[in-house]
Amino acid sequence: MEYTWDFTSVWRNWEVLLQGVGVTIVLSLASISIGLLLSFPIAFLRKSKLKFVAWLSLAFIEVFRDLPVLVVLVWLFYCLPILLGNNVRLTPFAVAVMGLALNFTALQAEIFRAGLEAIPLGQLEIARTLGFSRYQIARYIVIPQALWRTLAPTLGQAVNTLKLTSLASFIAVDEVFHVTTFLIQETYRPLEFYTILAVLYLLTIMPLSFAIQMVERRLEMRFGQD
Repeated sequence: MEYTWDFTSVWRNWEVLLQGVGVTIVLSLASISIGLLLSFPIAFLRKSKLKFVAWLSLAFIEVFRDLPVLVVLVWLFYCLPILLGNNVRLTPFAVAVMGLALNFTALQAEIFRAGLEAIPLGQLEIARTLGFSRYQIARYIVIPQALWRTLAPTLGQAVNTLKLTSLASFIAVDEVFHVTTFLIQETYRPLEFYTILAVLYLLTIMPLSFAIQMVERRLEMRFGQD
């Protein structure tokens, strides 16, 4: 029997789908923002001369880089409230932000560490010769260059986090994938809704992909001679 495409149900529920897209974007931005705030300090601690501090940061990176994000989300959703006590209530959205942020932090810390190590040692030696303090070297040389050098992979990691938000549907966060699944159960039109879901993800992600390409070209022009 030939399948007859009918997008009527999709057009009827476009507002619900757009709300799901909005939740996806907010979830991504919250996770990425927290991850950026945490990852840079962890990258510095990873290079600490104190072995215990460096080991702790490495352990954090390895745990949340190697664990599947879905496993982290499910564990945080079901196990963490039990460990914290009955008085603590975590919403699915808060758990999703926490789990995605932990994954982003671990991966981004390694990106920042690679950016720090890519800075030519000659620049640091010249700065010390000129009398720069460690704070001045970090502020004017190390941090700006590390941020520039890691901008493209950071954007790439942001795109990856945006894709991973679909896993939040497993803990009932009303992001676009979860909303689409609910609408399919209500309307019995899976092909139409999954097609629109793919289009919505492309419209959200493709501008970021083009931005990454532009940044990579700029960075190649700026640092290509290092």
